[in-house]
Amino acid sequence: MLRIGSELQFSASDLVGYLNCGHLTTLDRKVADGTLAKPKTYDPLLEILQERGAQHEAAYIDHLRDAGLEVTFVEGKGIDNASVASTLAYMQAGKQVVVQAALRALPFTGRADILRRIETPSEVPGPMR
Repeated sequence: MLRIGSELQFSASDLVGYLNCGHLTTLDRKVADGTLAKPKTYDPLLEILQERGAQHEAAYIDHLRDAGLEVTFVEGKGIDNASVASTLAYMQAGKQVVVQAALRALPFTGRADILRRIETPSEVPGPMR
């Protein structure tokens, strides 16, 4: 959960957190509002899990390349206007694979690890807010 000005933005993780524990959402809201400090924890097992996830993603991207697909990356980490615009431009251009796609349909925002074009025609939405 992220507060930008007067608006709250939610990620897929926020939705999962809410479905699992409504109190977690209350705590996240307090952190977003600045009335509660985010807990600071260190878990070396979490680092290992993150590294394994990164290795798995890299291996899957290599698999897609080996299958002859063109892979395009969206730079950065956040969900800013430039990354959202790049993602939409890649989708409209028909890129086969977009890695770290920045998506925003307020109040939800997020980064998709991998978007893969399908051949079924669809209507890509117009510019996102």
